[in-house]
Formats: sequence, C-alpha cells, structure tokens
Amino acid sequence: MTSIRWRLFALLLSATVLVWSAAAAWIYVSTRSDVQRVLDNRLVEAAGMVASLARNSARALQAAPDERTLPVETHVGRQLSCQIWTLDGRLVGRSGSAPTVPLSAGDNGFSERIINGEEWRVYTLVEPEAGLRILVGDNLKVRRNLTADVMAGLLFPALAGILALAVLLWSAVGKGLSPLRRVAGELARRDPGDTNALTVEKPSCELLPLVDAINGLFERLEELRATERHFIASAAHELQTPLAGLKAHAQVALAANDATLRNKSLRSIQLSVDRTSRLVEQLLDLAREEAGASATGNRWSSLGAVVRMVEEEMRIDLDRRAVRLELDPKAASTEVRADDASLTLALRNLIRNAVEHAPEQSRVFVNVTDRGASAAIQVLDTGPGIRPDELPQIRDRFVRGRHAKGPGSGLGLSIVELVAARFEAVLRLTNRPGSGLEASLELPSEAIRAKP
Repeated sequence: MTSIRWRLFALLLSATVLVWSAAAAWIYVSTRSDVQRVLDNRLVEAAGMVASLARNSARALQAAPDERTLPVETHVGRQLSCQIWTLDGRLVGRSGSAPTVPLSAGDNGFSERIINGEEWRVYTLVEPEAGLRILVGDNLKVRRNLTADVMAGLLFPALAGILALAVLLWSAVGKGLSPLRRVAGELARRDPGDTNALTVEKPSCELLPLVDAINGLFERLEELRATERHFIASAAHELQTPLAGLKAHAQVALAANDATLRNKSLRSIQLSVDRTSRLVEQLLDLAREEAGASATGNRWSSLGAVVRMVEEEMRIDLDRRAVRLELDPKAASTEVRADDASLTLALRNLIRNAVEHAPEQSRVFVNVTDRGASAAIQVLDTGPGIRPDELPQIRDRFVRGRHAKGPGSGLGLSIVELVAARFEAVLRLTNRPGSGLEASLELPSEAIRAKP
C-alpha cells in the first residue's frame, strides 16, 4: 500500500537534492573558473618577477656555459616551475621542480603541454632586449586537487545538511498529515448508524473538501436510509392489506353455509392473491433494477417483438377485459437502442396500466412519434386519465391515483422511470384531449431507427 507520507517525503527530498545538486554543479564550475583565473594570474606575476630578476642578471646568464638552478622558489612558491631559455634555445636557469625539457614551445601567452605523462599549464614571457624566454608553469593535477579540496569542503557540510533536512522533512510531513489521522480516527470511532456531520476543528483549505465530501456522503446515506425506511413501511402496509383480506375472506368462506356467499369470498380471495402476487412481482422487479442485476448493455432491440411478447404475456387480461392492443406499423418496424430486459419491463408496466384503466371493449395503441431532436414511444388509452393535481406525485412509490383500477400497488411508474434511465429515456405522462392518458418514453432521435 502506497503511503502518502512516504510519497510527500520522497518528492520533497528529491526536489531538495535536485536543487542542491544543481547548486553544487554551479559552484564546481564557478570554483574551477575562479581557481583557473587566480592561478593564471599567479603565473603571470611569477613570470614578471622572474623576468625582473633575469634582466638584472642578463649578462651573467648569457655568459653561463651551463644551466644553473635559480633560487626562484623562494619568490614564486614551491608549486610553480620556472625555466629561463635564451632565444637561441639554451636553458640557462630553472627552478628545482622544473623539468629539463622546455615547458612550452609557444610564444607569449598561455599554453598547455604534456611532459612525462603529466599535464602542465604554462605562461610564456619573451624578453627580446635581454634575449631570454621565461616559462612559468604549474602541474594541472595540483589545480584539480585544489578544486577537489574546495568542493569537498563544501559538499561534506551539504551532505550533513541534507541528512538533517531529511529528518526535519519527515517530521514536518508527519505533522502536516496529522489532521487526516484525526479524521480517520473519528470515523473509526463512530457508530455505524451515526450519519451526523463530521466536525473538524479549524480544518485547512486542503482538508476542507475531504470533510465536505464525507459530510455530503453522510447526507446521501441518511436520505437513502430514510427512503429505505419509507419503502419498507409502505411495502409492509401494502402487503398487510391483502393478507388481512385473505384471512377475513378465508374465515367467511369456511364459516359460510350458503354457496353464493362462499363463492363470493373465494373470488375475493382470488383478487387478494392477484394483488399480492402483483405487489411481490413489482417489489422484486424494483429491487432487481435498483441493484442493476438485469442490465446487459444497450443494443438494437425490435420494438415490435417486445410489444408482441408483452401482448402474449397479458393475453388473459386482454381477453378478460376485451381490450385490443394495436401496434402502429411504423412502431412494428422500429428498433430501439436499449437493453431488451429494461425495454420489456418498461413497456410491460405502461401497457398493463393502460389495459387496466381502459374501458372494456376498447383499444390500447402503441405508436412511435418523431419530435425532431427526440423520438417517443407512446402508449395511448381511452381511460379516465390522471387528475392534474395528482400528476406531480403519481410517479412516487406506492402512490395510486383516484381512478386507479386493478390489483396494482403504485410501483409500476417508479419502475418505468428507473429502467428507462438505463437507455436514456424519459417518462412523460400527459392527459389526452377528451379522455385517456398518453404515457411516452422520450429518447434521443439517434436511439430509434427503422429496421435495416
């Protein structure tokens, strides 16, 4: 598991090391340049000093038959090497650390040369009046060692500083994350049923969105629990009514000596069983759809095939009420981009409502209407419709209109709204002019097409 503390610590430490490394590289380049300039100036000064000494001894040097070792080290330092050559190529003087071969073959100025495997930086000064060429140089290895010593003197304190900074960063990151630990601790100590808002004393601007998100989740959970409590209470009430009727009518049927009264009670029992079965079926449908168990993905489904399947399922109810289900030819040749199960469940509930509320020996129509940017699957009946004041609440669970008929439970439209959202459809309910209800599923126009 990734630790936020470790990640923050690694990021901060990496950034610090990167900045310090860049600073160290800049210091190294700057130090090497400064050392080069200072030592080059020293070579120039040493050459000038040797030239001054040589001019005073010019005659002796010119007359010397052999090279002589000059006491220049006393004046220019032990790290420098000096040679004095005549213009005709004779070595007439050198320091004790200088080699016997020329340090440089160039004219006035700086040059570098490798002698016996060692690199030398040499300054050449030509004195035409004295007939001498003065070479003053130092070993580049000495310069590198000097630069390395300077960098070591800077880097060791820097490394110690980085280690100390790492400890401080680790402590600071831990302290900065302590509000998160307090929030986690408060959540861990909470009772599972406690959905009150989380309170954090003086939350930081970074922590405030997390606290607000948690409190928003608590609010939604409380709303969900309230909805579940209402649903369970309503379902229990709806189940209690037919079960009480079943018990009462069963007692009447058992006690009745009159065949007519007994048959009436048995028919009432049958109606109560139908209502209970319908309620249980819709409760199962609702639970299954809320869990998303029936969703298999939207694909092109034949509207005509779905309507004909629903018609066969409802054949007994259609024949009992002598209601005809008519499918418009355009609708019969239409395909809908929807999950088969969701489309079937939505149309089954709409058609069943229409059949139950339509007058006997009437017709229920299923049409498809193009509305420009959208299209609608319409289920039309010639029943009493829905009272205008009941339209806003008629979609709520367990709500039935005053003109409701049949063994319904008030869950059908809630189920339709739930499953229609799966294929981007919107349920719209409109009273038809005169009488009847238009229940339509409105979809984007690209979600409906004619069969290819």
